[in-house]
Amino acid sequence: MSLSKNKLFVFKDKINEADNVATFKFSPVKGKIFSFVSGQFVNVYFLDDRCGGQGKPYSISSIPSDNFLNITVKKIGKFSGALHDLKIGEKVEISSPQGYFYPEDGIKDIVFLAGGIGITPFYSIIKDYFNKKADKNIFLFYSNKTRDDAVFLNELKDLANNWSNFKIINVFTREKTEMSGVKNMETERIEVNMLKKYLKTLDGNHYFICGSIGFVRDLWKELKESNVQEDFIRVESFY
Repeated sequence: MSLSKNKLFVFKDKINEADNVATFKFSPVKGKIFSFVSGQFVNVYFLDDRCGGQGKPYSISSIPSDNFLNITVKKIGKFSGALHDLKIGEKVEISSPQGYFYPEDGIKDIVFLAGGIGITPFYSIIKDYFNKKADKNIFLFYSNKTRDDAVFLNELKDLANNWSNFKIINVFTREKTEMSGVKNMETERIEVNMLKKYLKTLDGNHYFICGSIGFVRDLWKELKESNVQEDFIRVESFY
C-alpha cells in the first residue's frame, strides 16, 4: 500500500530501448521533482488495484539535474507488464528516493559490473559524473546476450568517446565475432580473469555489481575469493 509521503506523478513519455525494455518519463503533478542521488531507487504505485495495491522498486535512470524522473523497466512480470501498458497522461504515486548504491565522494577508482537491465543505476551515475566532470576513474563491464539487448549502448559509447576517464567493456555472450563500432568486446561471461585483463590491479578499486541474483552472487563470490575486501564490494539485485 502506498504511503502519504509519496508524490503524485503523471506519465509523460515512453521510449523503447530494446526488446521488452522501455524508459518511462514522469513529471510531478505539482511542484518540483524531489532531490535524489544517482544510484538511488523509488517505489512506484498504481492508483487503482491492478497490482493489488502493492508497489515495486525501480532504479532512477535520469539524473538529479533533470526536471523529470525516468525509470527504465524490463517487462518480466505482472507489475512491469502493467507499467508497459500505462497510457500517456495516467498518474502514479512515486516514493521518495531510497538506497545507498552509489560511490561516496572520496571514492575515485570505480568498477561497475552490470548484467542486462542492471545497467540502470550505473547509467544515471555515469551521466551525472560526466556532466560534473568528476575526478573519477570508471570501468564499466556491461554484459548482455546480444548487442540488440544492450540498453543505452549508444549513449554510453558517446560518453566514453568524450570522457577519457570512462572505459566500457561490452560483453555479448551470444555474439561470437567482432562487431563494427564496438571496442573492447568480450563474448564470455564476466569473471575475475576478465577484470584483470583490463584493470591494472584488483586492489584499490570499489566494485558495484547490479543484475540478476545469480549474476550478483557469482561475481561477489569471485571477488571475495580473489581477496577483494568486502568493504570494497556493493551489490544490488533485480528480480
